[in-house]
Amino acid sequence: MLILRSQSPRRKEILHSLGLDFQVSPLPIDEASRDGEKPLEYLQRVTLSKLGPVPTNTEQVIVSSDTIVVYQDQILQKPLNEEEALRMLSSLSGKSHIVYSGLGIRTSDKEIFDYDSSEVEFHEWTEKQILSYILEAKPFDKAGAYGIQDKNSPAKSYKGSYSNILGFPIRKFFLYHSIWGRFL
Repeated sequence: MLILRSQSPRRKEILHSLGLDFQVSPLPIDEASRDGEKPLEYLQRVTLSKLGPVPTNTEQVIVSSDTIVVYQDQILQKPLNEEEALRMLSSLSGKSHIVYSGLGIRTSDKEIFDYDSSEVEFHEWTEKQILSYILEAKPFDKAGAYGIQDKNSPAKSYKGSYSNILGFPIRKFFLYHSIWGRFL
């Protein structure tokens, strides 16, 4: 039995597109950054925290994921309001940044953390274009205040995995098929 520890509609959509049968059962965790914590340390801590306790049922495979947008070694979290979204998107306008998605897998006898990274380049946008995007897309549930899949996304191009940017490192997920695949 595959259990996804996420409420993300994009992660659910990706797993559904693979034809996987899974349950959605997120756990509340503290996603606040800690002082001095580097982006990949944060990603590992949060991704593994989302897994919750070791399952006692040997037929369970628990999967979690977390996605961060990193620009100049700083994590751009989900914006709390329009002003934060404007600040984030303005700082990324015309520039490149890295999107990391962590993958956590836990069974009764294994725990795995891995991640994938992709580079995203933004269009050079005016404040008016950014505000229009924010009003239309309402990107308040998205790291970095944008979704690459959004209509009129600020993303100009990317290198790496599209699903990673969406929020799930599918290439890494398939690397560990020998662990989770035996339960399907």
